[in-house]
Amino acid sequence: MTDQYQELLNAHTAPGQLFEWEEVTDANGVTYREFCNPGIPKTLRGYYDFGLLHPEEDWLVYEDERYTYKEVFNKAAQTANALQAAGVQKGDRVAICMMNNPEYIMSFMAITGMGAVVVPLNSWWVPSEVSYGLDHCDAKVLIADEKRLIGLEKNSNVTKVIVRPEMDSDYQDFNTFINNHSFEWPEVEILNNDNATLFYTSGSTGFPKGVLSSHRNVLATLFSWTCYSSIRGQMSDSAGGLGENPDGTKKAISVLHCVPLFHVTGSHSSFLISILVGRKMVMMKKWDATEALKLIEQEKITNVTGVPTQSWEILSHPEREKYDISSLEDLGGGGAARPAEHVKQMDEQFEARPSIGYGLSETNALGTLNGGDEYLQYPSSCGRAVPPLTDINIIDENWNTLKEGEVGEVVIKSPGNMVGYWKNPEATAEVFNDDGWFKSGDLGYFDGPFLHIVDRVKDLVIRGGENISCIEVEAAIYEHSDVLEACIIGIPDERLGELVASAVHLKPGVELSQDDIQEFLAGKIAAFKIPYEVRFFKDPLPKIASGKFDKPSLRKIFAND
Repeated sequence: MTDQYQELLNAHTAPGQLFEWEEVTDANGVTYREFCNPGIPKTLRGYYDFGLLHPEEDWLVYEDERYTYKEVFNKAAQTANALQAAGVQKGDRVAICMMNNPEYIMSFMAITGMGAVVVPLNSWWVPSEVSYGLDHCDAKVLIADEKRLIGLEKNSNVTKVIVRPEMDSDYQDFNTFINNHSFEWPEVEILNNDNATLFYTSGSTGFPKGVLSSHRNVLATLFSWTCYSSIRGQMSDSAGGLGENPDGTKKAISVLHCVPLFHVTGSHSSFLISILVGRKMVMMKKWDATEALKLIEQEKITNVTGVPTQSWEILSHPEREKYDISSLEDLGGGGAARPAEHVKQMDEQFEARPSIGYGLSETNALGTLNGGDEYLQYPSSCGRAVPPLTDINIIDENWNTLKEGEVGEVVIKSPGNMVGYWKNPEATAEVFNDDGWFKSGDLGYFDGPFLHIVDRVKDLVIRGGENISCIEVEAAIYEHSDVLEACIIGIPDERLGELVASAVHLKPGVELSQDDIQEFLAGKIAAFKIPYEVRFFKDPLPKIASGKFDKPSLRKIFAND
């Protein structure tokens, strides 16, 4: 299979092919590989024209609303002209803060398509956090829904536009704001290295950092993914290409959009890539597994891209058999690790094949991908470095490269890496070296070309000097058939420094004790890794915006009870 993969990669990147690449040196003297085919656009504005190849098909579905791509494209152009008329110029920051809906998509396209910088603020934030984001990025305009505008009255320097108000408002309504503006995009010269997006990190500790990226960074990710997907679609294990059947004909594809657009999994993996491949996007404003099953059946969904817990909730749903979900082809995951036991069960119980991706906001989600038979063979791996532009290495504390199998920090180099942290050169310098390698903060190792993530550098449980991988212990707990969610944290201990603790959420109607979990783990992992304390949560475990478990909150719960 490796020979077939390499042969297909060579064919896809050969001279004259769409994914042909060349080495380039940027203004900082860093050398990268970049796509050089003139058919690949240099800006997101150019990228949006790809969607016009399928202008009249259903492209965006939201509740009882249906939009063709042409309709969304025209609304985005109107929004761009409205923003320009409101005084927004190239390079200005325009913030979005709302639940997933069509206006979010239109606004994102408009802002980046007119040369401004889109700032997707976390819609789970409280007003003081939203205010911080607005002030920190110096936003000129905020496009938000009614709920997120509450408490922002003091932010008088920001022009506010309200989306889908349920009652009279002092703010200008989005539809009124864009009405009577042209469908022709404003004429603005946008360059490859101009700033395009400013995403804020999850902010589980301290103030969140703004991740600034250029058009170049975002497009490197989108076309790298497309290259990989095309290769996978032609491999004998058929992991499912994004846009073609094995015979080269166009495939009717659709994605259940079930993650927030303020996270790169939602914006890049679900929304932006759907433009290029003509994939219908069915939006959920809020995750609900039952509603997801209904939509999969009604809309003949072929792909679910979300955090791994979402595909697991579909798999373990007690009423799953009531729905026809045979259209599913790919159960994608990102933002967190998927336990190896889940990979096995998903493959056995679904006709769809599971896949996983690894990346960060700072890399525009570009890192690794794993799918098809390779994922079943290496279920604990997040896969290969995404071809052909991405390099991944494992280093020690002094940036020395480690040998295969040795655990160290994962570093990534590609044109998808961010420009830097907004207004924070010190933090930027901490994560980049002079050669353009980005320190991920994740611990991992290579098994051949397959990357395995062990844990976060700063998130190990250190018990009496022994480093304990949270992911390893969680994976062992997930082998228990009654466990829906498990999260490992360290709790303070005077003698040993830290003890292993576990928060567990069980299937409905099931009861287990701490002894049950500890006995189940005996023999599976070393005794010192078995949780000293296990707490059971009736509701799903708390999570941060990326879909990862909210470990700081869980630590507080364990400390206070």
